[in-house]
Amino acid sequence: MSRMQSARRAREMKLSRALMAVFAVVLLVCVFSQIALMARLSGQNKQAVSIEREIRSLTAQTDNLRLSLNQYHNLDRIAARAQQLGMEQPTETQIRVVNLPALIDGTSTQSAENIGAEEMMD
Repeated sequence: MSRMQSARRAREMKLSRALMAVFAVVLLVCVFSQIALMARLSGQNKQAVSIEREIRSLTAQTDNLRLSLNQYHNLDRIAARAQQLGMEQPTETQIRVVNLPALIDGTSTQSAENIGAEEMMD
């Protein structure tokens, strides 16, 4: 009987070692995959932070551009700039000529006081 028991024990030891080796391999694969996943997550986190930073920068740039655009639409600023350039309001006796590509007749002549955009007749 001891021979059978020793053979059985040897088989159990072999099986035990094989199972331990399989367990060690599975454990190593799990550890490496966990490390790979953490590295991937870290890379994605860095990319997300970078994109959020870029979004904040672009949002600030958009706000600055809107502010600049609003400053250029300020009528008082436009009037002051026109005066600096030597421009002045037209008098009622002056004539203005409007040439629009959509007009069939070509040009339109109007007086400065004519705000209804009716043409002057000769």
